[in-house]
Amino acid sequence: MTRKITVPTRIVRSRGLSLIELMIGITLGMIVVAALLALYVNITTTNNEMAKVNRQIENGRFAIQLLQEDIVHAGYWGTYVPNFDDLTARNDPIDEPNALPDPCLAYSAANWSTDYTRNLVGIPVQAGLGTCGVVGSRKSNTDVLVVRHAQTCVAGAGGNCDADTAGKVYFQSSRCAAELSGAAQDGSNPTITLSANASSVDAFYVGARIRIISGAGGGQSSTITGYDGATKVANVNPPWNPKPDNSSQYAFGHGYVLADAGFIYSGMDCATPADKRKFVSNIYYVRNFANSSGDGIPTLMRSSFDLAGGTLAHQGATALIEGIEGFQVEYGIDDTSDTGENVDNSVAIVWLNPDNYVSPRNRGDGIPDRWVDESGVTCTGAGIGLCDAANVVAVRIHVLARNEKATAGYTDNKTYQLGNITMGPFGDGFKRHVFSSTVRLANPSGRRETP
Repeated sequence: MTRKITVPTRIVRSRGLSLIELMIGITLGMIVVAALLALYVNITTTNNEMAKVNRQIENGRFAIQLLQEDIVHAGYWGTYVPNFDDLTARNDPIDEPNALPDPCLAYSAANWSTDYTRNLVGIPVQAGLGTCGVVGSRKSNTDVLVVRHAQTCVAGAGGNCDADTAGKVYFQSSRCAAELSGAAQDGSNPTITLSANASSVDAFYVGARIRIISGAGGGQSSTITGYDGATKVANVNPPWNPKPDNSSQYAFGHGYVLADAGFIYSGMDCATPADKRKFVSNIYYVRNFANSSGDGIPTLMRSSFDLAGGTLAHQGATALIEGIEGFQVEYGIDDTSDTGENVDNSVAIVWLNPDNYVSPRNRGDGIPDRWVDESGVTCTGAGIGLCDAANVVAVRIHVLARNEKATAGYTDNKTYQLGNITMGPFGDGFKRHVFSSTVRLANPSGRRETP
């Protein structure tokens, strides 16, 4: 008999994670996620800080570059050289600056007298502001800089140069020796009869400034209001007192026109009209806000002289670069000749050796002899040391650039040296950096160089 043997079946049960194992797994996962999140936050924070620093650096560099490009052209007037700065001149100069001009004086023929325009031309960089209403909400403890020159391209030449627009102020100088001055044939209180070789075109000189440089009526200036080309008689206003006569020598302005009309001068051929260049005057300063009052973002501003709404004046300031918090300017004064003597621009040049004209004893050599802040750039009259503004040959600019947004956990306890001014510590969360540069005024300094 066969016996059946039954083998018991083993039951195998599925087994999952225990509660403890699950908690350990979750904890490990959270640690990994936290590490990744911390890494992401650190990378994002670093990137944000790098972006802010890069923007700060770019703003500072751009501010310096923009200022440099304008300052280097200060005192450029085409082919014209001011008489007091002309080493080829032999007589006492008649155009040495004698006062700081009001840079915001709106243009009119009455306002812009011969004396006023000679100061504009003879003082290419300026710190004194006069009645500048365009400089508003200026940040405390910052400077203002005025830069003046003629546009480097000829009006209407095309390309990037402005069109020749009626009503704007242009600079034009003569390259024709015959038209710079002449001998009067006669005169009365309201008229002067120009030389026989004066223009035969009616109204040719209308709007031009004319001055009597010697003889009867010497020292006066007026504006030509009418001209008869056949008789050479020019009507003037205001009238002369005393009147000129045939002993009088006259000249038109200082050999240039800086106005909105009366462009009478010619080129070297004495026939083709001389080049006209737009008058450039820029005022730079720092405003304590960017877009709206109280936003707390200091901004580099610029007001430019131009025609707007029928008015020739400095127009409302335009925001240039945000985050510029400090702006200081130093001026290099060339008040000692290369022979070690004081500069005196009010008299004729005295040469150390009249045979070779190498070293002028009473003119500068184009090298700064001392540096002053804006309070030291004065001009109170003619003579030694009385118009330092006319002897500026270099400018140092200092810019303090600030991040536009604060950095969490950072406190700025540093001090920053901008020329003679120390700024800070600010005690806030903004990072800052100082940018500085020295700019040579190529035109005023270059005119004073000798072999």
